[in-house]
Amino acid sequence: MNIFKNMITKKTSVIALLACVAAGELQAGTITNYATGDVLLCFRKGGNDMVVDVGPISSLTNYVSANYRIPITKYTGGQLATVGTNGVSWSAFTWSSDNTLFVTRARTSLNTQTTPWQSQLSSVQASTVQRMASVPVGALDQLNLLVYPNSTPTGVIEEDSSAGNPNYPNGLSYHDALAGPYGGQFNGTFVGNPENTTSASFTAGGQVVRSDFYRMTPTSGYGLGKWLGYFELNTNGAITYVAYPTSTPVIGSVSRSGNTTTINYKTGLYGTYTLRGSAHLDSGTGATNWPAIATLSSGDTGSHITTDTTTDSVRFYTITAQ
Repeated sequence: MNIFKNMITKKTSVIALLACVAAGELQAGTITNYATGDVLLCFRKGGNDMVVDVGPISSLTNYVSANYRIPITKYTGGQLATVGTNGVSWSAFTWSSDNTLFVTRARTSLNTQTTPWQSQLSSVQASTVQRMASVPVGALDQLNLLVYPNSTPTGVIEEDSSAGNPNYPNGLSYHDALAGPYGGQFNGTFVGNPENTTSASFTAGGQVVRSDFYRMTPTSGYGLGKWLGYFELNTNGAITYVAYPTSTPVIGSVSRSGNTTTINYKTGLYGTYTLRGSAHLDSGTGATNWPAIATLSSGDTGSHITTDTTTDSVRFYTITAQ
């Protein structure tokens, strides 16, 4: 259980900034200058694929603040429309020179983290790396020929099939690299399916979908990947990466006007969160037993506002989670 406290008085407004996180900006990364470790965000729907160079993996992992939200801006809505948003399959992945893999896993329950992917021998993961590495090469083939005029150096629309296709002299399409003769899982070299597939009515449903992002360091024994965050696809086609998600509640600020106190807060993805208040810091019952004021919004990492009307000259607030 995590508890955070703020105090507000009628005479003086005290604002305690316990957590202040701005949206991140991604470093440069392009298909024309692809480098090992650049994260590839890929979409497919039977006719066309799209390969997006999100930027270096460090652009997603070099943040220490929990729930850091990073919008993915390397493709446009028009480009995604060329592939489709309803019924589209998508994943994100990359690798490092030591055969460490970074791969998504789709959630079946929006607010429940998936079981991490299992790490494998370096030689096994090297086979997956070979399949992954063919994707940016194939995307560059298509970009150089400008098969689709709305392609850009960061977001390439490509033909779904590269087998026997002269427009792919060097690499593979995302679909073919993933499927191969095996039919999926990077031609059977990976431990599972990295894709998330939206419903046929996704854009009208009003509900985002999420895929957890894991790092699998090669191992000679049994090991599970490390959870780094998740990708969130909105019904408008926009994707945001959330780094280091946490369910820890945070009171961001409090302000008072008359008898009304406005509390800005963040909760988390899991559990039930309750705002509690007391006129006395030591009420004899402990902060977790202070009177409940409101049940707070949860299920996301965004900022929310609630209010409390009181005539107390001094008021302490805390959030409890269970």
